[in-house]
Amino acid sequence: MLEPRFAAERADFEKAVDEVRKENQENGQISAKTLSSIRAVIQRLKDKLTTMPLVDPAENQEALNFVKTVYTEGLGPSPKQALDPNMGSKVGTELLPGGKLAIALDGSWIYGNWQKTGAKPWPQWSEVLGQTAMPTQDGSGKGKVSLSGGWTWAIPAKSKNPDAAWNLIKTLQTQKNAAKYATEGAQIAVRKDVASDATYKSSSKSTQFFTDLVSVTVYRPAYAEYPKVSNEIITAMEAVMTGQSSIDKAAKNYDEAVEGIVGKDKTTSGQ
Repeated sequence: MLEPRFAAERADFEKAVDEVRKENQENGQISAKTLSSIRAVIQRLKDKLTTMPLVDPAENQEALNFVKTVYTEGLGPSPKQALDPNMGSKVGTELLPGGKLAIALDGSWIYGNWQKTGAKPWPQWSEVLGQTAMPTQDGSGKGKVSLSGGWTWAIPAKSKNPDAAWNLIKTLQTQKNAAKYATEGAQIAVRKDVASDATYKSSSKSTQFFTDLVSVTVYRPAYAEYPKVSNEIITAMEAVMTGQSSIDKAAKNYDEAVEGIVGKDKTTSGQ
């Protein structure tokens, strides 16, 4: 589901998808005109995403100050614990099930650990854990925010069997199969007909909570540069939480690194 600033692209994309369904039902194939319309929408999305603001010194410093407060005042794990490469899995398989962690900043995927087939089956989790959304900094907008990535079924350009691949995708994405996948895979529905499915809605006490967050989520760019930028965030946080760098220096180093990764013309100073 596209975030609000992509409303025009979303409307055009849904219109094109409706045309795809119509043509497929009537003719068994998609016209070049419709495919061109879809490509045009995708290109508009790419153009917007490549100009996303990435650098804002004031906000970066405020975020790093929050990190410093957490670790200098003992409000979270010790730096040594936090930097343990296995900490992420420990949260879901040891700390939360063992009643040793009060708050975890995590996502819907963590519940996969506690299903019958998960790494740490924990049937009581829905009775002892609650959820709350990440608030916006000053309560602006809808008062809450989330960050989402995404994936898709795709047919390689050089596929030897594109028609068979397309038929497979159509089968995978029937309402029944899409709902089954979202339910059994602890996925968040992004289709209205899946989100309203009775089995999906009753699959977990947390299902509706996370489904509602789709309306406020922000898209995480699916570009090669994004993991590099994400790594710079980790570097800045680690420098502050371990006391190896001041907030100002860490923020400055981050800004310079991001400009080097994506190009200065793709960033904004926020000033």
